[in-house]
Order: sequence, then structure tokens, then C-alpha cells
Amino acid sequence: MFKPLEKLCIRTIWALFIGTILASSVAHAADKVIMGSRNTNLDVILLESGVAKKYDLDIEVVRIKTGIEMAEALIGGGIDVGIVGGAPLVSAILRTKKIALVGSSWTTDGGYAKILVRKDSPIKSIEDLKGKKIANKIGSGSYRALGDWCAKNGCKVSDFQILNTSPASIIAALESKSVDAGIWFAPTTSIAVHKGIARILMDFKGANLGAATWAARKEFATKNADVMTRFLAATIDAQELILNDPQKGAELLSAGLKKAGRDLPVEVLAMGMNDFIYEHGMLDGKLVAVYDQVFDAFKARGKYKGDKPDFTTFMDARYYDAALKIRK
Repeated sequence: MFKPLEKLCIRTIWALFIGTILASSVAHAADKVIMGSRNTNLDVILLESGVAKKYDLDIEVVRIKTGIEMAEALIGGGIDVGIVGGAPLVSAILRTKKIALVGSSWTTDGGYAKILVRKDSPIKSIEDLKGKKIANKIGSGSYRALGDWCAKNGCKVSDFQILNTSPASIIAALESKSVDAGIWFAPTTSIAVHKGIARILMDFKGANLGAATWAARKEFATKNADVMTRFLAATIDAQELILNDPQKGAELLSAGLKKAGRDLPVEVLAMGMNDFIYEHGMLDGKLVAVYDQVFDAFKARGKYKGDKPDFTTFMDARYYDAALKIRK
């Protein structure tokens, strides 16, 4: 039998042992990042690839429908980080200083945005759509692509009846024949074609510069610089995976969408993999040029008031620069 003093020593040693295990467990627990996801190519592939685990990150996903709502979630504090397109981002920047631009996720010349019409539609050109109903999210990048294309090709957005429609409802609107066309991008466009509901009438290639940016709550990024850095390292890995192996990217995208109840063949999703250029970094003059063009386009249509902001004051490249150094 142990003497009282020996029992006390054993209990003390055991308590220290358990405490060490618990402390070690806490020290190695993955850091949580709340990420908004619109089920776009990059955020699905980021999640499905598992690269976040390399950087001891636990990504909690909040499903969001549009870039406009993504910006609102950042402003309201509902998420820590998310991909926001140029038009919604500029609109948000005009209203708040709570957002930091921490890295570019993709760029485009406008060709990513496509007009969908029903497969059996008699419509043959955009001219045939004048006066017709088009489902699109007003204020989105694809809405801007239409406007910029018209500015270069002798038409106006007001030539069409734009029905403010969530992306998830565009296919349903086409299928029910409540609209004559829809405007959006992959994978929605790929899904509509795959299901035989629609065909692609045209895209807006050459219409404008466009970019989607990893935007974060400034407060979160400032207080969690190491976590923000590791998160960006994971996004860079995901972007390079798409650039270097788009087939693998399509496979991961297919697997991720299947979990969300959207069972689409890899070859269908591969259709839209090259619609975007998955560059990373770009917190420089290239992005400023995109934002300048967005602001000028919407200002000309009376959508924005006041002077153009200095977009560089919202860019914080510290986390991205650090991310390049820690990539595994």
C-alpha cells in the first residue's frame, strides 16, 4: 500500500501528466477561419483539396449566394474571409473601411460571364434580346460585364428587362420560361448546359477587366496575422493546383459539389475551368486598374456618388508576402 505522502506525489505527477497532454492538445489544435463560400471553383477546390490541414487550419464554411452578400457578411462580421468580385467589392469599399484586400483569387477579361438562353430558344444574338427579360444579379460582376460590353458595342443595359435574380434561381427561371435569358458564369452555366436546359448564346470576352479578391475583415486579419498568413498560403496552393493541373481541379470540384447535392461529371465542370485566370498576389496596379474601371463604369451610370477612393489604402500585402515564405 502507498503511504499518504506517496499517494500525494503520484496524484501530483498524474495531474501534471494529464495537464501536459491537454496543453499539448490545445497547442496543436487547428485554428479556425470562418470562410464565406459561394461554391465557386476556387473555394470548393480549396476546401476539397485539404490543403488547409497542412497549415493547421480548420475552415468553417458559411454558404453565401452572391458577392454582394459576401461583402455584407464581411462588413457585418459574419465571416472572416471570402472571395468578392470587383463590382460588389468597390460598392462595399465606398461604404466601409472594415475590409482589407489580402490577395487576388482570379482575373478575367469579361469572357467568364455568359448569356444563357433555353436550348430551344429562337434567339440567335444579343440583338434579339432587346426588350426581353434577362435574369441576372444587379450589381454583380456579370451585370457590369453586360454594361461594359454594351458601352463598346452600341447598346445600353436599359435596352433589356433585367430581373434581379439570385444565381441559384437563374436556371430555374430559364426552365420555367419566366425569363428569356440569364447571365452568369461557371459552374452555373455548365450545369444549365449539362442538364439540357440551356445553351450559351455568347460571352463578354474583351468587355472589361475583372478580378475577384480574397477580402478579410480588417479586425480579424490584424488580430490574427499568423492565421491570415497560413490561410493565404493554403489559397495559393489551391490556385496553383488549378493552374498546373486543371483536370485535377475539375475532379476536386466535382467531388465537392456532389457533397452539396450537385452531381456533375468532371468533363462538364472542366468546361469552365479556363474561364478564369487563377493568378495570386496582384495587390498592385493591376487590381487598381480593375477597381478604377468598375468605379468609372458605375459612376457613369449614376450608381456611385462622390469621389473615387484610393484603392491602395485597402490593400494589405503583408499576409500574402509572408504566406509565400511559409508554403509547404
